[in-house]
Amino acid sequence: MSETIEINSSQVNGWIPFVGDETLNLLRAKKFTNNDGSLSDSGKQVRDETLQIMGRCGDPSKSQNQDTGIVIGYVQSGKTLSFTTLTAMARDNEYRIIIILGGISINLLTQSTDRVREDLRIDARYGFEQVWSQVTNPSTTEDFSTISNILDQWADPTFPNDRCKTILITVMKHGSHLNNLKLLLERLNLKSTPTLIIDDEGDQASLNTRARWAARNGFDIEQLSETEVSTIYRRIYELRNILPHHTFLQYTATPQANLFINILDRLSPNFIKLLTPGEEYTGGKEFFKNPQQLIREIPPTEIGSVTHPLFSPPESLLSALRFFYLGVVAGTVLNSYKAPGQKNRSMLVHPSRLQGDHATYLSWLTSIRNSWKRLLSGDYIEEKAELLNEFRGTYEELKLTVNNLPSFEDLTDVHLVHTIQYTPIIEVNSRQGMTPQIKWQDSYAWILVGGQSMDRGFTVEGLTVTYMPRNIGVGSVDTILQRARFYGYKRKYLGYCRVFLDQVTIDSYSHIVEHEEDIRNRLANFDINNLDLNRWNRETVLDSMLNLTRNNILFDFLDRDNFSNQWIRISAPHDTESLIETNRISVSEFLGVMKTHFIESSGHPERTNEQKHLCAKLSLKECLELLLNKIKYTRSTDSASYSSLRGILKEYVQQHPDEQCIVYLMSALTLAEWPSRTRALNANDEVKKLFQGRNPKTGPAIYPGDSEIKDSKMLTIQIHMLNIRDTLFDDVPTLAIWIPEHIGKPIIRQI
Repeated sequence: MSETIEINSSQVNGWIPFVGDETLNLLRAKKFTNNDGSLSDSGKQVRDETLQIMGRCGDPSKSQNQDTGIVIGYVQSGKTLSFTTLTAMARDNEYRIIIILGGISINLLTQSTDRVREDLRIDARYGFEQVWSQVTNPSTTEDFSTISNILDQWADPTFPNDRCKTILITVMKHGSHLNNLKLLLERLNLKSTPTLIIDDEGDQASLNTRARWAARNGFDIEQLSETEVSTIYRRIYELRNILPHHTFLQYTATPQANLFINILDRLSPNFIKLLTPGEEYTGGKEFFKNPQQLIREIPPTEIGSVTHPLFSPPESLLSALRFFYLGVVAGTVLNSYKAPGQKNRSMLVHPSRLQGDHATYLSWLTSIRNSWKRLLSGDYIEEKAELLNEFRGTYEELKLTVNNLPSFEDLTDVHLVHTIQYTPIIEVNSRQGMTPQIKWQDSYAWILVGGQSMDRGFTVEGLTVTYMPRNIGVGSVDTILQRARFYGYKRKYLGYCRVFLDQVTIDSYSHIVEHEEDIRNRLANFDINNLDLNRWNRETVLDSMLNLTRNNILFDFLDRDNFSNQWIRISAPHDTESLIETNRISVSEFLGVMKTHFIESSGHPERTNEQKHLCAKLSLKECLELLLNKIKYTRSTDSASYSSLRGILKEYVQQHPDEQCIVYLMSALTLAEWPSRTRALNANDEVKKLFQGRNPKTGPAIYPGDSEIKDSKMLTIQIHMLNIRDTLFDDVPTLAIWIPEHIGKPIIRQI
């Protein structure tokens, strides 16, 4: 039965979609229901978020639409469920074609196609019950005939709409397959044909990998020709050009590339939706921000390299195996495999991208398995006791995070031998021509060894133990984050999870968690109020050890600021003459409110008047609202850093509303007697030297210099009044702001 949901009209694209039978039946089939058959809270969340996405897509009753949106989830958080539910809702709202760009490999395309067919129950319906016609990589005459016939039915006013099928196309992100689809569709009359294009893993392969090359060669991004863009990007653009009414949706958990391409790029999104994971989801915060009992460091001596080859399995790998095997036995003893979402337990070993390394680790794991099986089942009394003692040490560590862990004796009887002997160890790569498909139903436990084949889009069912001695490479956030297969819906068995990484990678993930939350916080208002994403300032928190994404897709260069234990100074406060008076008024109004708090600062009695200042300890929140947010500077070198700093302070005061700061009125004897300091400009028309130096330069200091007029542990604001030498600019207000380490953040931004 269909239902209509009330939604805020400001959150939709001028039309209100509804939730029909396809959507509701999908959610019920996925068990998002209560005992009485009504939708559970989780089901309502999926429904409502899908409704918001649908409302931002083109109105199917209109003749034209060309929007680009981005839907951002977390790694392993259920993005596929979101777009299959959206596919169902598009059917409910009479979209006629849904195209899913399903990955860059046959395996990923097959995985996406199978999942969509299952979720939409395509193989379970026949005759008039069937509302879908699904084709994969269409190119044949038969495909054309099928699609043409269905579109004719939609166009026939005498044919009932409820008997018209929706065309569901899954296609690989490959130049030839996309071209075949384009050649097929351009032969059809697609006028007034509402179409939804879902780009799964929308940051992979779709974007123009020649963007940086074009920028360096001085090309106009809006005028790039076919030969000046990458192939898949061009094919997607050509496909979109033949669809008068379509919405292009990029689904990803790593949106860095999509968000930081030039806003004039053809794939730059103009609207956004942030997906909310379910309660059972565990991601970066659980692994890297909470007490790190689940994270284990792989010592540098146990990571192989060209200069430091390993000739035997490292101890950390043996430890990871012990954690995994004990967890599998516990799941067997407790019948955990009967619980929803716990049908499998898996271990992932990801040594590098090189297949030679995969073979080495596969050999080690096989050798360890055979050795442990032999010791536990044979008459090797001393060796068996030593091995069991090592398992006991691991057991005691596991007890710290698992409440109902069976006794050690219950875990190490015949169950342990069976688990070690019969758990498959599989190499997952293309060494044999095609990456093997794991038949998860064939075994409760699995050990997988591989690299890039198990990065993006590959779901490891029941993953509990990850062993990844691979380094961060060039440190791209999206690449590192896509390797986090250990994220997912595993709260019920999180205590069994362990992740083995080197310390640099551990630090990287900790920084990435902060970055990921920061970027979502910055985008939240654009999501909630459906604001045009082109208005978003392209900047975010990112530690200097990391890169945002691969450079080749970025037309614009990126700039960095590290707001930590340093002064931020305005270089050109006179740059826009009309703002000088505005800033004077802002300072005056601020002092009018705060005037009773200012007193003369302490210092050496022999200071000159220019070296004496008024100071006040004030609320940081009030200083941000009444002063920093009011003053404006327009020189690009100033405004970018100043805007970034205000963003950091806004977030900080939300979490620390009672924080105080110190404000200095430089060279002010009283509020009425505040002479301006004279400063010269350099060749770039910037203040040559704002800070007055130490006096005297050597020996005991009468005045330590302006740079020392601060509290090193408290945000400090210096307000300077300047007369600019050899100009008509007098009484120009400018700022210098000291950011202590606990407030400062490293920022990366689009220039």
